[in-house]
Amino acid sequence: MVFTANTIVISVISFLAVVGLIEGLYMMYRAMNVERTSAVGKRLQSLSAAGLSNEEALSLLRQREFSGIPIINRMLMAFPRSHSLDRALVQSGVDLSVSRYILVQMMLVTIFFILLLILGALWLVALPIALILGLFLPFAYVKGKTKERANAITDQLPDALDFLARSMRAGNPFSAAIKLASKEMGEPIAPEFAVTFDELNYGMDLEDALRHLADRSGSEEMRYFVTAVVIQRTTGGNLAEVLNRLSAVMRARARTFREIRVLAAEMKFSANVLMALPFFVAGAIAVLNPGYLDILFTHKLGYFIIGAQMLFMLTGYFVIQKMINFRV
Repeated sequence: MVFTANTIVISVISFLAVVGLIEGLYMMYRAMNVERTSAVGKRLQSLSAAGLSNEEALSLLRQREFSGIPIINRMLMAFPRSHSLDRALVQSGVDLSVSRYILVQMMLVTIFFILLLILGALWLVALPIALILGLFLPFAYVKGKTKERANAITDQLPDALDFLARSMRAGNPFSAAIKLASKEMGEPIAPEFAVTFDELNYGMDLEDALRHLADRSGSEEMRYFVTAVVIQRTTGGNLAEVLNRLSAVMRARARTFREIRVLAAEMKFSANVLMALPFFVAGAIAVLNPGYLDILFTHKLGYFIIGAQMLFMLTGYFVIQKMINFRV
């Protein structure tokens, strides 16, 4: 199949136009149904006025849509993979629904495929490369944001535990302390405490609400906090004192982790240099000796060499990352 420049340009423009049309229709649909998709608190107030029980209101509070379009939402709900993807998006804090995440992947695959065709690659070569890049880049972004957000919650958690302990010593029950923490603490831990308080306020069991908090946060330290509270409910004791001791342990873990991170910084820098070096060398060769690397883009075997090189580079990079990913 031969792709001329005009054909490719028209294909790109058509693709962008279709995507823009779909996005525009989606936004119109959301705007026309703003009352149905308004804030959860307002919906719960109206439903409570209509006489719904706490269980029914709680079910609405926990409901998440995978897509604003009902047909697509039902289709995605039927796939277990959609639920795990939704959980990953929640943990990352990325403001995307499952359907929009999939749309982003499809757009990237199409864009990379067309760019590779413009560069002269055969479609049998361009398609797998475009699939790998288009599917991997959003995944890597969400994975990175998940780790970043979990680390931020971990950094805030000792202060939050001390705040909860002081609040309970002042005479507040645990649920009220959670509410105060949701107002006084900063992002990203405050919204998580707010959701937990809403779940408790509408009748969810404390243990279930805390487990949901741990799942949403993606933080290992948050799981320690949840476990401590659950055990304290079973055995009894002074929860404020338990939280103070737990915050001290978390601060000690954080200090140890920072020391290890400093020791691992040299290996991480080496990994980044090794990843950047081939691109730097290729750029230098292209400037000093133009045309020297053209055979990689004009010969069929060249694309396989480039693909194999990228695969080896990514494999080595992830191996190094695994080696320096210490657990404290």
